Amino acid sequence: MKFSADDKMKTLLQSPEAVAVLERHFPKILKNPALQMTSGMTLRAVARFARSGLTPELLAQIDEELRALPDDAAPAEADAVSD
Repeated sequence: MKFSADDKMKTLLQSPEAVAVLERHFPKILKNPALQMTSGMTLRAVARFARSGLTPELLAQIDEELRALPDDAAPAEADAVSD
């Protein structure tokens, strides 16, 4: 499974490699109280909120880094997550 900005936050947060990409751009993301509210949203949807700080350029950069992660970066459970 490849990651992208079109994955839900809960899926991204299940992978240490994806979390590392997010933390590289948002060092305090795991401590953000709004994180739980966005878990069912895609990263792209979160970017639509002005307070996210995700500019189109930054979102594109994060998306590129997520897509570059190796296929084995995704935990097996991520494939079985139901929406």
